[in-house]
Amino acid sequence: MTISSKLFATQMLDQFKVIEERLQNLQTQIATGSRIPQASDQPLDAVKLSARREIETRIEQYQNNIAKASDRLTLVDSTLETAGNLATRLSELFVAMNTDTITDTERNAAVIEVNQMRETILGLANASDSSGDALFGGFSTEQNPFLRKSDGTVIYRGDGGEHSLSASENIKLPTSINGANVFMQVEDSSDIKSIFEIMSSFSNALATKNSFTQEYSTTNVRTGINLKLHASREPQIWSFQLTGPDGVATISASANSDSVSELATAITNSGVGVTATVSSSGMLTLAATSSSASGKIELSNISIEGYLVAQSDPKNYIDVLASDGTTVVAKLSDTIQGLGAQGAGLKALVSSVGLSRTTAGARLNNAESQQDVLEQRSISIKSEIGKLRDADIETLITELQSILVTRDAARQTYSTVNNQTLFDFLR
Repeated sequence: MTISSKLFATQMLDQFKVIEERLQNLQTQIATGSRIPQASDQPLDAVKLSARREIETRIEQYQNNIAKASDRLTLVDSTLETAGNLATRLSELFVAMNTDTITDTERNAAVIEVNQMRETILGLANASDSSGDALFGGFSTEQNPFLRKSDGTVIYRGDGGEHSLSASENIKLPTSINGANVFMQVEDSSDIKSIFEIMSSFSNALATKNSFTQEYSTTNVRTGINLKLHASREPQIWSFQLTGPDGVATISASANSDSVSELATAITNSGVGVTATVSSSGMLTLAATSSSASGKIELSNISIEGYLVAQSDPKNYIDVLASDGTTVVAKLSDTIQGLGAQGAGLKALVSSVGLSRTTAGARLNNAESQQDVLEQRSISIKSEIGKLRDADIETLITELQSILVTRDAARQTYSTVNNQTLFDFLR
């Protein structure tokens, strides 16, 4: 069986077409470095490549999210670190100031420092990230979450939300700390207070004096010093140091809401040149008996059954009255505002800020761990993409050379056969 010259020519031309297409494809692969210049060339591998590129894009987005989360958490951590340093300084001030050897000048300086630290912490609480979003405002990021009212108190205007970003298909990373938990909910042994309340209480306590001094002269001795004791119904021992024109004495006597006569007697008999009388309304009047033209009467170290009474609000135990019974000043109050009572709140403040920073640090460490995981996933997926996409140039060149040789041989064969005459076939 012989093949006609026409059929032979057709078959050779078809073969040349295949060879040329393959040569063109190889040249494109070599030029681009890609195994799949067109999806139609290798459709299955093209689908696999597309799927892995989608995964690669998601991984890159997760990596960007983690970078943003890390930046924000780093700001949170550094902010809380500063707040923690201030809290530690407050504790140091408490230890230094909680002694009888501290002068008024030193206490006043401490008050200024505490008030300044309070302003600094308020600024830290309103800190924002590089985009201008509040760090501690929850989802409410466009305004300062902490606002100082006209009365000096600080309120929280944020919400309870916590920002988060996806770190993988199933993991979300928190990028913030709830501001209310950090600054408004410090729990000590007795109550839940804000950092600002604790600092204000400490400042007030530093400014407190457990004493009351009344200057007198010959013109007001007769009027005297009018005191109204807010004693309990049950008898309690009232104690204080009394300074008069003739000396100093410690007064200790029982008093209740119905009678302060025992206390008045103790004052009169103290020998310091001060007499005490009790009006029908229970007002206690102290007057100097000395012939001195001027001097002072001072009550200090005031306590009720061992419980110190301080010179600040909120609970008044002693009112200083005018002669007609109206209140002139009401400064002597419960020592809950006193310096010694501030220790628990300040300790709780330090602990609360430290715990918040620990939380921020843990979240930052988690973000870094997730970044390491994504880096490994990125390396793996890039390797898979490379295997599907990248051409083996050396192999392709070898194949190209081989096909070129084959093509040249086929051309020579075709030329030889095509040039033969009928007589060549009849031999």
